[in-house]
Amino acid sequence: MNIRYTVFLLLLTTSCDFFLPPKKENLQTLDTIVDFTKVDVSPAFNRCRSLSEEEKSKCFREEIHERFAKSLQEYSFVIQEGIEEEVLIDLLINTEGKFILKNITASNNVTQQLPELDSILKSTIEKLPQIQPATKRGIPVVTQYHLPLKIQTK
Repeated sequence: MNIRYTVFLLLLTTSCDFFLPPKKENLQTLDTIVDFTKVDVSPAFNRCRSLSEEEKSKCFREEIHERFAKSLQEYSFVIQEGIEEEVLIDLLINTEGKFILKNITASNNVTQQLPELDSILKSTIEKLPQIQPATKRGIPVVTQYHLPLKIQTK
């Protein structure tokens, strides 16, 4: 009977970990918090692909502004009075890297004096090449880009 009590007390005073296999300390923790408002890799035109992430983003902005500026310079606009305003273009870049026009926001003054501006901008967007889409954790994702265009005429 004494042996039983001794074994029972020994079991009560020892940790359960003593009987379990040792834990592996090198378990990799999973990051379960995902910020869907930011991408890991920004969208990029072909000439921007090999740059660092910060330079790639700058190159993307410069390239898209250049393409819109060239497109608008091809047209001759006839206006009644000078315009110095900003037009906002909301673009989506889908998972295949194609540009999709979401919205064009312009003042009444701009739309009255430049009624063909919408169709020119839509045509410019259709001519944009397919690019490398943005990625989040290695998966292509849809991104939205706000393009401000300053319209200055005399």
